[in-house]
Amino acid sequence: MFRIRPAEEQDAERIAAVVNAAFEVERPMRASGERTSPQGVREEMQRGTFFVAEQEGRIVGTVLTRINGTTGYFGMLAVESGLQGSGIGRALREHAEAHCKTNGCSQMTLTTGDFRTELPPYYARAGYRIVSYEPNSGSAWNLSKPFQIVHMAKDL
Repeated sequence: MFRIRPAEEQDAERIAAVVNAAFEVERPMRASGERTSPQGVREEMQRGTFFVAEQEGRIVGTVLTRINGTTGYFGMLAVESGLQGSGIGRALREHAEAHCKTNGCSQMTLTTGDFRTELPPYYARAGYRIVSYEPNSGSAWNLSKPFQIVHMAKDL
């Protein structure tokens, strides 16, 4: 069993480790190899809220949320590889959506890269729809190759 709680600054190292492991599939496209760092997580904590899933006192999943007016955003949804498919990711996404809705959001958004072809169908099953594509040189996401940013949204 797991529980979800707001992250604290001392969780940054473990959050970075979980995110980097879950985003390992992107490593060949990353200029520096890692998706984030403990410092990067701390910087994101200044702009949004991380939630973590804990199992037996250990962080096994995480999600970042941000609120901008009535629009919520989630990103860095990550679950330890051995626990993927166990419902932790879904629970974290639903927790992020509930957090944003409770704080006045009527829409939830996310972004992904078009090279992650498995993700738009996954999020579509959760009610998200593609709303736009945006060219990206790769530099904003620390990627070494150009790609399209896929913007997805759903009403809360």
